[in-house]
Amino acid sequence: MSADPEVAVVIPVFRQPALLAEALEDVLAQQNAPRFAAVVVDDGCPLPETAATALAYARRHPGRVLLQRRPNGGLPAARNTGIDFALQAWPGCRALLMLDADNRLRPHFLARAAATLDAAPPEIGWVYPDLDSFGLPQNYFLGGDYSAFLHLHENLCDAGSLIARRVFDRGLRFDPRLREGFEDWDFWLRAAEAGFRGRHLPEAGFLYRKRPESMLTHAERARPAILGGMRLNARHTLSARRLQRLEAEELPRFALTRLGRDEAQRLTDPLAPRHPPEPAEALRRRAVEAALAPSAAAFPPFWAFATEAGLAALTRARLLHNVVWQAQQILQATPALGFVLVDLVAAAQGRRGLRLPPGAVPHAPRAQLIIARSDRLLRAAREKDFDWAAPFTDAAKPPAPTLKVDLPFADAALDEDPGVFARLAEEVAALRATAAARSALLGEWRDDWRASRLRTPGLHLALNGCGAVLPWIPRQPGRQIGFVLPVFAFGGVEKVVLNQAAVLRRRGWTPHLFLTGTDHAAIPAEADGVFETVQFFPLPAIERADPRQRFFGAPIAAEPTAARNADMLGLLAVMDVVVNTHALAGQGLMGQLRRQGVRTYLGLHLNERGPHGAPVGNPLTALAYEAGYDGFLSVSRALRDWCVGQGVPPEKILVLPNAASYAADPARAAAACAARQLRAPETPLRVLFLGRLDHQKGPDRLRPIILGVADTTIEWRVVGHPVLDADPPDLSGTGVAIEPAAEGTAALDALYAWADVVLLPSRFEGAPLTIPEAQRFGCILVATDTGAVAEAVQHGVDGLLVPADEDSVVAHCIDRLRALAGDPALCRRLAAGAAARGAATDWENSMAGWIRRLEPEHAA
Repeated sequence: MSADPEVAVVIPVFRQPALLAEALEDVLAQQNAPRFAAVVVDDGCPLPETAATALAYARRHPGRVLLQRRPNGGLPAARNTGIDFALQAWPGCRALLMLDADNRLRPHFLARAAATLDAAPPEIGWVYPDLDSFGLPQNYFLGGDYSAFLHLHENLCDAGSLIARRVFDRGLRFDPRLREGFEDWDFWLRAAEAGFRGRHLPEAGFLYRKRPESMLTHAERARPAILGGMRLNARHTLSARRLQRLEAEELPRFALTRLGRDEAQRLTDPLAPRHPPEPAEALRRRAVEAALAPSAAAFPPFWAFATEAGLAALTRARLLHNVVWQAQQILQATPALGFVLVDLVAAAQGRRGLRLPPGAVPHAPRAQLIIARSDRLLRAAREKDFDWAAPFTDAAKPPAPTLKVDLPFADAALDEDPGVFARLAEEVAALRATAAARSALLGEWRDDWRASRLRTPGLHLALNGCGAVLPWIPRQPGRQIGFVLPVFAFGGVEKVVLNQAAVLRRRGWTPHLFLTGTDHAAIPAEADGVFETVQFFPLPAIERADPRQRFFGAPIAAEPTAARNADMLGLLAVMDVVVNTHALAGQGLMGQLRRQGVRTYLGLHLNERGPHGAPVGNPLTALAYEAGYDGFLSVSRALRDWCVGQGVPPEKILVLPNAASYAADPARAAAACAARQLRAPETPLRVLFLGRLDHQKGPDRLRPIILGVADTTIEWRVVGHPVLDADPPDLSGTGVAIEPAAEGTAALDALYAWADVVLLPSRFEGAPLTIPEAQRFGCILVATDTGAVAEAVQHGVDGLLVPADEDSVVAHCIDRLRALAGDPALCRRLAAGAAARGAATDWENSMAGWIRRLEPEHAA
């Protein structure tokens, strides 16, 4: 031949010499095809007729039929031999067809397949036919838009496809280890991972010989084992983060109809759509096609109807993504519900949250959003007598649930009659009209074995173990960090997390807050922009310990149901980094997240003590789950040393000392520090107790301490609030009244500016935020030497420590306060030391080591 073949037909053969002749005859009979040649690969066949048949055809058709012989290596290896030969021998070859020796072609296959491939854009890597079988006659339709996401779950393409040379030029070959079958499926998945896509060729003319005993039959029998191995090898490509991006491009999860617009949009992330809006009628036509041919025509499995005001309010409250995730999770778990109503209300005291009141009667007219299962609306389009609205009635069993959303603000626009239910009813009527105008005949005679494309969200479970996946498509992949806590009531732990998140946000990370044990969060208004989203675990969110077993006396998480575990995993799996701080329900998820490529860290704040002084709490529990974490984040060296003593590898632990929890007024802090150096000797010493009035903080020690220094010139203030229903401490006879907890940073500044001394008579501590906050104002800390206090207060340099012995704490506190009251020079020296230490403490320096691990590309 004067020119290279443009198409190479690779025909592996083993023990099928007679069938090989049929395949070669079909290749040679191709009409109007580009220049082609057949490469027969004898895979070490012991039958002499195989080589003889191939040689006979090669002699009769020189340059059109060629023979390659190799030791037996299996079907994928034989294909690779033919591929490598064709690519090296014919630089002008632009496509290759894999034709097994027992299959056949109709005369126009190559011409039509090559023309389709030539006309396709470069990302189309192969053209695949329907599956028409002979022997056991079967005909299966494989039409519809190709989906790499669906291809991960089921094989949509036969090996008998025409493949562009550019696919092989990327180094892709069939995996020779997959001799038992599914080697073609594996090849297509790796081609898709490389960025290539398939294109369906209708009426292609490819004929598959189907016999009751064959390699495919064996592969189907061994399907779990083969598929399990394939997915294990490809696990890095199956993470929820990667698959959700693919899902968003190909098969968006939600249809969104906004009131007041004659258009709709298909999307996965409601704030990051990948597809432009389209006319409402165009979306209806998609819905009707999906109703008639759900395996070939795609439609989002959930359909949301919403007001602009409702969407804006949820976005402002950082709750939009969690609301649609909760609705998806509810509708996947209980399909009969059909709908979820979303009711938005302004919450008391500015808190935000989600509630799912059990047994609530649906009141559709109040809803700002209604999220529906699309299959219910598509059924309404097909069946005009179907009572699609039954879940909204008072007598419905089960009724459509109502998700109550507490907003941290009032919004007058939400008080209007939203009209969402009326718009939903209009859409159902319009769907029925569109369906009535379309013939119910499909125009396709073949069967379709594929499952409905409406099931796509459930495919994550088989591919990566996730249930409902949070619909979050980040604009900054690689920098999404989730902080997991049981509650967010703005205590000390929450303040630490908030400041760490703020530092990372300034460095270009996107922090998210996940709450496992509550349905509301108290985020101060000034910190509203720190977390990009606020996420609640599946409602009702309750932290549960396993009542049957403990790990060396420490509680471990109760085993969730498989479905709940999958949903919790799906909520977190879209993060790049997850930090679990004291969330028991999060512990068992960390190892699963690591297997998805998520980096996991544990935040440790203190070793609590039980009634008899024994360590209890989160650090002990963490030891049970240590293997699930990439690192531990300890607030102190003391807690780090304890963890090392318990067997945690030292290199796994990072120390992140606490800094002040809020930004003080610098002028006020400077003025307070200056005033301490000028305090007149006769001025009374001002002592402040500030904190929770619970047993840990030692408020019961205040009365004997105050009475013990009653003969000195000391002024006292006790500021705080009891925990839960606990009684306040007894301060009778002291003349000191308990003041309510300070609210706002200005009030805290005023307290620290007033105080010369801050007293911490605690029984146990982690690394109290009060210390660096007070030191900025030059306050002298008098504190029990417990936890990490000695790491933040140097005795005699910037404060005074008190031995933590229960029997002597009060006496030592009295001695320390008397010494300060009688020695103004000592006060000035310690105040200056405290101010210097406070000025040198900040969160950026504290987190530097962790940031280097998070951002190795920026490490020096």
